[in-house]
Amino acid sequence: MFVSTPESPEIDATEASRAALGAFCQRVGDVIATAPEAEIAARVATLLAPLLAVPDLLAPEQRAVPAQGYGRHEVFICPNGAFSILAAVWPAGIVSPIHDHMTWCALGVYEGVIRETRYVPAGAAAAARPVAVGELMAGDVAHLPRDAPDIHSMHNPAQETAISIHVYAGDANKLGPNVKKIYNAET
Repeated sequence: MFVSTPESPEIDATEASRAALGAFCQRVGDVIATAPEAEIAARVATLLAPLLAVPDLLAPEQRAVPAQGYGRHEVFICPNGAFSILAAVWPAGIVSPIHDHMTWCALGVYEGVIRETRYVPAGAAAAARPVAVGELMAGDVAHLPRDAPDIHSMHNPAQETAISIHVYAGDANKLGPNVKKIYNAET
């Protein structure tokens, strides 16, 4: 696939996608270096929206549907460990556990639809109560606040696979799933 740009009438879409990803990473690095920590996730989410419109952003292996659960595929790990970008692949009907994160998080839907449910801690130590539900369509972004409970669950309610892009603080290879705690829904 080729795209036309003012610089060159024909540039390979993969090359254009790499350039867009590189520019995004530079902007995220700038935000991390200059913004107060409490504002980083919201600012990164704003930067993420245009990246979600880039065709061919993900390589075939980053779009791979897992045999079970949802898949997490590395898109970019910042060499200085400041942030990571992951693609999450959600088969039809899959739901993540209710969880919170160790670091800030910005996310956006690349393809499909994701239903996100936000929670607050409830009575028992590992219980959470739902407080908001929203459907994120392709191109929509969200972030988890650092100054309030960042407990959520994500669900692909559709019959087609969905893909979301997540930007986390830190090196995802060292942090692992970046989950601080798993919660149970308040009953």
